[in-house]
Amino acid sequence: MSDSHNQTDGISRRRFVHGMSAASAAAAAGLSGCIGGGGGGDGEMGIPDDPDAAVDGASISLAIDEGHNTNPFQWFSDSIQEDTGVELGEINGFGFTNLFSNLMTEFTSNSGAFDLVSFYPQYLGTFAANGHLQPLDDMMEIEGWDPQFDDMLKPFRQMYTQWGGNTYALPIDGDVLMLVYRRDLFEQHDIEVPETWAEFNEVARYFTEETDDIDHGVATFGKRGFAYGWFLTRFGGLGGKYFDEDMNPQINTEAGRRALESWRETIQYAPDDTASYGYPELRDAFTGGNVAMVVQWTDVPKKAAASEATRGKWGGAAVPGWEDGRAASAMPVGRVLGVPSGVSDEQKLAAYRFAQTFTLPEYSTHMVSDPGCGEDPFRSSQLSDPEPFTQENPYRDAPQESVAFGDMESAEQYTSAVQATLEQGYPVPYWPGSQDYINALDIEISRFVSGETGVEETLENVESEWESIVEDLGREQQQEYYSNVIEAWQNAGIWE
Repeated sequence: MSDSHNQTDGISRRRFVHGMSAASAAAAAGLSGCIGGGGGGDGEMGIPDDPDAAVDGASISLAIDEGHNTNPFQWFSDSIQEDTGVELGEINGFGFTNLFSNLMTEFTSNSGAFDLVSFYPQYLGTFAANGHLQPLDDMMEIEGWDPQFDDMLKPFRQMYTQWGGNTYALPIDGDVLMLVYRRDLFEQHDIEVPETWAEFNEVARYFTEETDDIDHGVATFGKRGFAYGWFLTRFGGLGGKYFDEDMNPQINTEAGRRALESWRETIQYAPDDTASYGYPELRDAFTGGNVAMVVQWTDVPKKAAASEATRGKWGGAAVPGWEDGRAASAMPVGRVLGVPSGVSDEQKLAAYRFAQTFTLPEYSTHMVSDPGCGEDPFRSSQLSDPEPFTQENPYRDAPQESVAFGDMESAEQYTSAVQATLEQGYPVPYWPGSQDYINALDIEISRFVSGETGVEETLENVESEWESIVEDLGREQQQEYYSNVIEAWQNAGIWE
């Protein structure tokens, strides 16, 4: 998970360029629904007889959301250069919520400024359908350049990498929402970890109103950007669907109403300013010892273990569900690496080679186990073996600061909780144009958390916006995209 408030570890070792002009965001704002043409190449590229020699000495540039998720590129770049001959030059950092618009501006201008791009998987369909990304399949077949997809957790392998039968991206961050709670306070008050949202709200009420041990029972995400994920976690457990088979919105339904009503009760027991909470504020509310529990991304237990206020006191579990439904853990964000189609074949090879090596367990295991960044497990081996979470990251300048958990019991609890929450994952739309639906939902959900709108108005507003978007993008095409995405979700085991 991203945190633009954190400084980049060791950033002086390499130039870090902040996002391009603010005008680029405005220029790209209307492009998310532009499906079909655009982009750089036609997918064809030549593979040289000796690809390892071809990339030796190459230098590439990276675009990514700025903050602590740039850290692993700093940590590993020298070693990867030794392994592959590919140097990582500029790291171009963009704001967390305007990454999409900046990348779209770059893709449509086709300047070739970036050889490798890190982005959220929800953008994959739009980028791929517009021809902005290079298919990776041919490069994946090069001897020694295998990304080891057999070790990739199925939800991420199925959803994060492919569009239209081709592979366009390599996962580097397996985000999913989980429950993080104060185990010490739960044990002190003889409280069980909530398994339903009703129990969750009762625990939040209890710690807020009946104890003096902590300021609030809960905090929640309310800031524009990813507030929609907290809604989907409740909505999905009630069997909520985005659309029916005719692309009629299914948000203004009983599932939507109950999800918001439950969340509205939660907000009563949160800090007064919780509507302004993004990732860092919500994280700090927990790791600072101010709230008893949060639903957060899976990197937060690593942060809690490093915080003086919560070290040895945290617990992790899958998010609650519904007595008459199921549990569903939304999967907003995550990160993948893709290669722009508009750069030369030589740069495509070098960028893929760097990305492929970066994702291998030799490096990525030290990334997902390190509290100094926000990347989370995306490989099976990273959950089946908790031991690296108790070990130093040898690629850090200060490896002693990189140990997530001081004992195997904590590491095992963490990996077990992540595995359990992945098993109930609820996907975020990623078909071409779906970013428009997400933006509309996010705007209204953020207004809801702030108290600006109520349950019915929120759902009616989203429904109206989604209906307009379907018409604008073309109902028949959107039906086809949505149907294909559902099939992928079902194959991944996260859609009924």
